[in-house]
Amino acid sequence: MEEDDSIKNHIVDCLCNDTVKGDPILGQWLAEEALHKQEFDQYKKIWNESCHYIDSETFDSVSAWNHINEQNIQEMQKQHFTTKLLYMVSGVAAAGLILFVLSLAGLFDRPANSAISFHSAYGSNASVILPEGSYVDLNAGSTMAYAYNAKEKIREVKFSGEGFFHVSKSKYPFVIKLAEGLKVRVWGTSFNLQAYNNESIIEASLVEGKIELTHGNHKLMMKPGEMASFDKKTHNINFVNGVSSHAYGWLNNKLYMDDMSLAQVCRYLERRYDVKINTSTNMADSIHYTGVLKEETVVDILQALSRLSSINYSIKGKNISITPKSRLPMKK
Repeated sequence: MEEDDSIKNHIVDCLCNDTVKGDPILGQWLAEEALHKQEFDQYKKIWNESCHYIDSETFDSVSAWNHINEQNIQEMQKQHFTTKLLYMVSGVAAAGLILFVLSLAGLFDRPANSAISFHSAYGSNASVILPEGSYVDLNAGSTMAYAYNAKEKIREVKFSGEGFFHVSKSKYPFVIKLAEGLKVRVWGTSFNLQAYNNESIIEASLVEGKIELTHGNHKLMMKPGEMASFDKKTHNINFVNGVSSHAYGWLNNKLYMDDMSLAQVCRYLERRYDVKINTSTNMADSIHYTGVLKEETVVDILQALSRLSSINYSIKGKNISITPKSRLPMKK
């Protein structure tokens, strides 16, 4: 914890004094792990966004929440319009909406009681940085509300959708509340969480640190590399087999299909590309895929699926219809 605070404060000093280039301590830290480079990029982006309106000596966290929330809403509205425009012009769903929210080390020694919500619309992703230093990559169609619960003294998140969480270490617990009463208690760590409202299963994939899934008296503690699922109907929590990195392939625009049904693929494409896909229930549940697709456009993926299975597709605007391939009559 002290080491984390030390390097974080050193990064702030380098940014303040414009000594990032050539700093030996920062250079050594960046060379240790690839993850350090990602963390530094996030800090630098926050700095660039926040330095023009934050005065650390007179900082008002509540006013900042309100001010930045208004800016974020405007940015998301502009991004949503841009996404639709890009889709109409090229058929490619836009990604990479980036929201930088509040501040660097030292500006929030004590969490504020203010709450703020984030939403990543269909067709676009978002990156959100929380006031206590944690940051979350939100997949399309995700919603998150963050607040500090002063009564219970916890950092509290209500979440639906999919996100990759990088939770900062703190004396204040970090708890995520999900559908059907499932809670994820987090210790400073990195993990992927898939919890869409229209999916029957909630899945967690832990990269580092530790998290605990709880529902009533049922608890499951996860270790790095493990995957677990929660069944919304039975309320069972179980470890599952699989490759944990496949769960967050979406961060690199990859879709890993491990015996994935056509119905699941369609729901994924609807969120990712902001489209509506119609297909028969029997066909959607009976066709399964295994493999990986590198995302380009929704058309590219549909073409790949049609080569892998006996389906045809037609597109009209944002509406896509998937039908079985007709069999040619046998020649006599």
